[in-house]
Formats: sequence, structure tokens, C-alpha cells
Amino acid sequence: MIITCPHCQTKYQVTYEAIGSAGRKVQCAYCQRAWQQEPVRPQAPPEPADQLFEAMAEDGLDEALVAEEMAVAAELAQRLAAEQAQETKRAGELDPAVIRKRQKAFLQRQSALFAHLPLARLRRAARVGGALILCGLIGLFYFGRVPLVERIPSLAGVYAALGMGVNVVGLDFSNITAQRALRDGKDVLIVSAQLVGLQPDPVAVPPVVVTLLDPAGAAIYEWSVTPSVRDLMAGERSSFDTQLALPPGEAARMRLSFATTVGNMAPRQTTPLSGNAGPSAPQAPISPEHP
Repeated sequence: MIITCPHCQTKYQVTYEAIGSAGRKVQCAYCQRAWQQEPVRPQAPPEPADQLFEAMAEDGLDEALVAEEMAVAAELAQRLAAEQAQETKRAGELDPAVIRKRQKAFLQRQSALFAHLPLARLRRAARVGGALILCGLIGLFYFGRVPLVERIPSLAGVYAALGMGVNVVGLDFSNITAQRALRDGKDVLIVSAQLVGLQPDPVAVPPVVVTLLDPAGAAIYEWSVTPSVRDLMAGERSSFDTQLALPPGEAARMRLSFATTVGNMAPRQTTPLSGNAGPSAPQAPISPEHP
């Protein structure tokens, strides 16, 4: 048995006979203090736990409970199968129009629910923003084609393939005439036209290049003419003319263009040459064509 000093809580292992049934006075070896130790009654053995059923009875009860659960589960499964079959039969008897109407209403409710989600709002905003950006790019590509070609000359081919002319010079030709005439017994080609300003600000007038073409469109002769005006703005016009003595006999058409660094984007006008009608022959106006 174990006794404990009430003064310093030191524990000692002693025999039951050392204390006896009446108790005795003992002294603590640690704190040197004495106390009256009462006998410690041995603990009675624990009573067996109450058992409502024996082991075999409990096993039988467990088996009965399991069987009952299985029976309930089977009955529930049969009931659910019957209800599902009834629902399927009832759905087959519904009018297809009613089914489509209900499906449409369900989809509308689902769409309305998803429309309020943050991700759906983000996607909708992204689509609207993408459409606005695309419209802006298309507008810039069409209305801003002149500054775009000035900055990126390689876009000239793209606009030409789309059939959209780009006049980066800010000038154009009108009232073009080209005819052959006899002067002092020599064949002379007389070319005249008007230069037209297109920009609101004054635009420097570059030299005009006159090119003679054969029936196949190949250039066979070319010369340049410096106009009499230095610049033109919108609404202003200036006439110019030039002559070429003894033009090539195979020349069938004449092309006017501006001598610019942009090349293919400079406006060009092509006109056929009139015959040897003499100086007094009438000059037929030519409809300009952009190559």
C-alpha cells in the first residue's frame, strides 16, 4: 500500500501489516514530521458490468437489426423505382409543346442566374470592349489610311488589294488631254491637264511625270515637268502643259503621276493618245483611271 505525508506530500510504499488495522503514528523521513496514519482499506474488486443481453443474444440482435435495415432499404428502393416509373410515364404523356415551353423557361431562368455572376459580367464586358476596339481599328484603317500609308508604306499594297485608293500626295489631276499634232512638219505630242488641291493645308506640288505606254501597258518613254505653282490647297487649281517632239510611234496611251517617294500611292491618270489630226483638231476630254 502507498501512504503520503500530509505535510510534504512525499509518498512511501509500505505493507498493509506495517500499518495494521488500527493505524499507527509514522514519521516522514524527508521533512521529519509525524502524523497518525489511518489504515487504508483494500479496494473491493469491481462488480461486473451490467449486461442486458448475453453475447449470443447480442449477436442475434445485431443480425436482426441488419436484416431489418436491408428490408427497409429494399422497400425504399422499390418505392423509388415505382415513383420514377410513374414520373417517366407522366412525362411521356405531356404535350411536347408544354415540355419545350418549360425547357425554354428553365433556360431563361438559368441564363438570368448566370448573368448576375461576376465571371459572366466580366465576359460580357470583355466582349463589348473587344467589339468597340474592333470597330475603332476598322474606322482607323478606313478613315486614317492616308497617315497610315505615310508612316507604313508597305500598307499601300493592302489598300490596293482591297480596291481603296490612298492619295498621300494631297493632289490630283483633272481635265487631262493628250493629242498628236503636226507643227512645222514634225509630229508633236501635246499634253495638258489641271492640278487640283485636296488638303485643307497648302501642299507642295512635286514634279509631274509623263509616261508613254505601248498597247500592252509597258512604259516606253518618260519625262518630268515642273508645274508653275509651288503649292495648292483644297479647291485650288493650276493648269500645266508640255510638249514632246517626235514621240515614239508605238505609244498608245499616256500616264500622268507625281514624282514622290511614296511611289505606288501617288495618284496616276492614264489617257489614250489622239490621232494625227493637226493643231486645230478638237481635244476630247479623257475619263481618268486609277491604275
